[in-house]
Amino acid sequence: MRYAAWCLAVAVLVVGFCGAAGPTPWEVALRPGRPAAVFDVAEDPTVTLIVRNLAGLDPAIAIRFEVSDYDGRLLQSGNLAAAVPRGEVRAIDLRLGDAAKLPHGEYLAARLTLVADGKPQAEFRKGLGFLPKRSVVGPPQESPFGLLAEYHWPLLERLGVRYVRPNWSWTERPMEWASRYKIAYCPLVNEVNAFVREESSAAEYADFIRQSVRRYKGYVKYWQLGNEFDVFHRDGPKSYVEAQRIGYAAAKAEDPGCTVVGGSITELQVRRDGWRESLALGLAKYCDIYDFHFYADLATTQDLLDYIHRTCREFRAEKPIWVTETTQVGMFDPDDRNQAEYVFKRYAHLLSNGISVVFWHALAWPYPFEADKTQATAMIDYAGFARPSLFAFAALARDLGGARFLRRWDMGKDVYALEFAKGSRAVLVLWAEGGERTLRLRHPPGGAAITYVSGKRILRPSQEGPTEVKLGKTPVIYELPGPVTGTSDTARGDIRGRRLQGG
Repeated sequence: MRYAAWCLAVAVLVVGFCGAAGPTPWEVALRPGRPAAVFDVAEDPTVTLIVRNLAGLDPAIAIRFEVSDYDGRLLQSGNLAAAVPRGEVRAIDLRLGDAAKLPHGEYLAARLTLVADGKPQAEFRKGLGFLPKRSVVGPPQESPFGLLAEYHWPLLERLGVRYVRPNWSWTERPMEWASRYKIAYCPLVNEVNAFVREESSAAEYADFIRQSVRRYKGYVKYWQLGNEFDVFHRDGPKSYVEAQRIGYAAAKAEDPGCTVVGGSITELQVRRDGWRESLALGLAKYCDIYDFHFYADLATTQDLLDYIHRTCREFRAEKPIWVTETTQVGMFDPDDRNQAEYVFKRYAHLLSNGISVVFWHALAWPYPFEADKTQATAMIDYAGFARPSLFAFAALARDLGGARFLRRWDMGKDVYALEFAKGSRAVLVLWAEGGERTLRLRHPPGGAAITYVSGKRILRPSQEGPTEVKLGKTPVIYELPGPVTGTSDTARGDIRGRRLQGG
């Protein structure tokens, strides 16, 4: 076990604490040293404990900490002593390790315990890690990775985000930041809802769209008109299509080259006929991109995707499709591991079905209430620290950014072997929902890499085929040199790949 040179900086903090005092005479909060506690690979990871001594018998405190990897392997540990006189507040900066020794590009967990008056007073377990700065080369269209986010632009660049979907307002600063980081700014225009609720006239609605596009067309190419009409407007798709017609005409009048995204449909599993009715009413004429939200399990999502593609062909109304909201099944499931696994599953599955851009909901919880006592759908917890899903996203954006979907291998409906091509290399995203499977891969000799949902990446510079892979519920990415074929324990002979609808 290695120890870094631990550094302590203590300063009186002139702040007020929120809420009543806890059951102990000490009040403690923890803050990350960087947004989401994601550091540059040259930095030492630092967190700040804000400690208030309400009625402690002894001003002396000790802070114990451990830094472990995703699987619980201890990487660093240490102790630090400080003093907080009774009635005062201290901000204590704690360095958790040496950036040159802790692994980069993967999720790490820090456990910190404050000991005072001879017993533990507070304990935290929080996520952190290191990500390198990314060099953005091509336009956003070369990568399908979107995220619901409105700030933390350097962090978004490190994650590999190429699209953001903020709520629309006439505030230029975030548009300027998005432009600087070459991230497509794709605002959600909620004023559409006011028109549908008859709180504004068609003329007022059209004028708002025209003014918005005219003023900001230098920053904004993509405009989404409204959100989840099938949830917020229960009178069917007629008003939805009419709103699209008016908004589309207004946007195109000001910027013929802009892209209008449909107002998203999220309850196809409740009433799928609404999609067919929207197409019958001419929706295809009033948007450039269709948009859906998916929160159902993968089998239900696949059924709905098949229906969407089938109906588009039936009406001869095929267009690019985005998914501007998705997350783990069980939107408020606080399970960190399940969420990280679903980052891999959702993006790979949706991309294999011909979806052009996928947005996770969300970087940070965007609403002024806590959905549950933990973290809901966000990749950053309520205290501002990374969850494992943040590093899963960064790893997937690195491995699949610029990749092209080829086929899903025919191993049964519960087995997902999704093959992508990235240049001359093959990238496989693999998992099995219905029990463990064994897959044997044949490929040319050369360097290979394995990526896990924690973001951990293992390089094998002289990998020789065949490679045996155990598929289970947790997805994994294999990047292999050149074309790849395989056999499995559930199929005779070579596995034959098939394209999914829309893929």
